[in-house]
Amino acid sequence: MTIVFADRGLHLGVLNALLTDEVIAAADLRAIIESTGPDGPDDGYPGPGPRLAASLDLLHAVAVPPAAAAAIDNLDFDGGNDIYMLVEQTLDIDTGGESDDYNVTSLEGIHALSGLQSLDLDGHGYHPAPLDLTPLTGHPNLSKLFLTGDCTGAEALESLPALRDLDVSLAHLDDPDVLTRLEARGVTVRHGRRR
Repeated sequence: MTIVFADRGLHLGVLNALLTDEVIAAADLRAIIESTGPDGPDDGYPGPGPRLAASLDLLHAVAVPPAAAAAIDNLDFDGGNDIYMLVEQTLDIDTGGESDDYNVTSLEGIHALSGLQSLDLDGHGYHPAPLDLTPLTGHPNLSKLFLTGDCTGAEALESLPALRDLDVSLAHLDDPDVLTRLEARGVTVRHGRRR
């Protein structure tokens, strides 16, 4: 059995972690991207075109072995990450890794990353619509979390037994009282401006 995360942006972040850990070879992913064929008139430098969407759909279909997913301890979505640069170099486009095509819009399935200790939702983890945090409920090892944008299901944060460091300086929670309760529990909470 293998894993494909429901959200394409989350799946890309997982592929990036597997690239970093040398579980997946860049050459194998490059071959998948190249399989979308030659550039059409709207593809290529400087910006994204139809081949980008096709390539991301194919990468989203790359199955992740459960043991490899469980071994990932850090996940982030910085625009300069290897996965985004691999896509852009292969397709000869240049968004600087800043295309919204890479955004994370759901955390569904994140429990497959059972060894995850740090989740940073800055960069492409920023989402235009509110992000539901309930998929995080009861995650056993998540100790460091950086949230961005509007988030719902904030009560899920109180169910994280390992949580020690929470950054909400770029986030707005649907229940800000959760932060007070987490601080009382000993969690370091980094606030920006309270909204």
